[in-house]
Amino acid sequence: MKKLALGALLTGLAAACGGGKVNLLDAGVDAPQACNPIRQTGCKANEKCTWIVDIDADPTAMPMKDEIGHAGCAPVGATPDGATCTDAAAATNGGADTCVAGDLCIAQKCKPICDPQLVAGAGAGACAADYSCSGYRGVFESGGAATAGVCEPACDPLTQRLKVGALEACGSADPAKPRSTCIPASGLKAFACAPTGPSLYGLTDRAVPLGDFPNACAPGFLPFYFEDASGAMKTLCSGMCAPLKMDKDIAMAAVNDPTHVNDNRGDRTALGKLPTDAMPGPMKSTCDVAVKGSAVMDLHGEDCRFLWFPLAQGDPTKALQSPYNDTLGICFAYEKFLTVTMPGMTQKFPEKSCADLPVDAPATDPYGSAKENGCYPLSQSLGFRKAAHRTPSYRLANGDGPMVRHVFD
Repeated sequence: MKKLALGALLTGLAAACGGGKVNLLDAGVDAPQACNPIRQTGCKANEKCTWIVDIDADPTAMPMKDEIGHAGCAPVGATPDGATCTDAAAATNGGADTCVAGDLCIAQKCKPICDPQLVAGAGAGACAADYSCSGYRGVFESGGAATAGVCEPACDPLTQRLKVGALEACGSADPAKPRSTCIPASGLKAFACAPTGPSLYGLTDRAVPLGDFPNACAPGFLPFYFEDASGAMKTLCSGMCAPLKMDKDIAMAAVNDPTHVNDNRGDRTALGKLPTDAMPGPMKSTCDVAVKGSAVMDLHGEDCRFLWFPLAQGDPTKALQSPYNDTLGICFAYEKFLTVTMPGMTQKFPEKSCADLPVDAPATDPYGSAKENGCYPLSQSLGFRKAAHRTPSYRLANGDGPMVRHVFD
């Protein structure tokens, strides 16, 4: 089994040299100069500039080892764009795949090579609209940065459908056995498909992910929150959900309305897909147990908190500008996070559910308000301050930079 990892998209190709060549992307001692895989320059006629594998990845190693290779020239393959191919391996075909020039075989499919600095639809070197240029760790990489990527189709994180064609499970042949999953791209400003497999289907909410990359959990789940606020750097899988506005008053008004009594867990009418579902359906985008959430002691269950909240550390004015801020949520096991300090005490207390927080609260309230805790959309939370006493430590475990994505073939 070959392992690839989607990597950070930080820079474009190194500066082009005379004769259409560029600096080495991954050079060993005495290695020849590389060609330009995006422009397809620097090679002879009937050759393509591609990624050539020198040493195969080892997914059984701990930590897992990426493949080692270099950008170079190889015979043009016959497998067209979008067709099924065999991923490159060190001992096969000189380390190159069989795709046509300008494509790379990723997860057994020829995909266009792209420039990660260009937005979709920007022209030559950019992906088409509704696609994202996704880099792979260990492929077209220089100094830890992916200098070229491949175009992966955009998707909906809750339904897992492709934006183009609305195919289920990111276009998997059998949606009940998905081979692709919808994960963040472009700093959580977009979502794109990446490979997955049966070994991941059981890695749901608060399970230990396979690694530090977004598709290290089951489809519909992400390695997102730290396990708790103890200071340990252990990340757990978290369910993606459809959030609803919630506060203490809304929860009290819903006591006699069974259709809204658990709105803190998410929108039951929103379509969602669990890993082995054949297609999306209602009641599949909530943080209920055995849906996108997991069992907790608190009677409210896990909260589905708006995406802006963990990324902004609870301060709406510092929220990441993402089109998903008001439409996507992440299941939050608030009772696991001992981050609240009472005046005059050193003991830490657990966070409260959105269903127990007021719409607004004085700055002296150790728990703060619903609007500063991600219980409201960002558009309705701006203008509310972050309580001075609060120093949440449950933010996105993979950090602020571009996400790292990991793939198994």
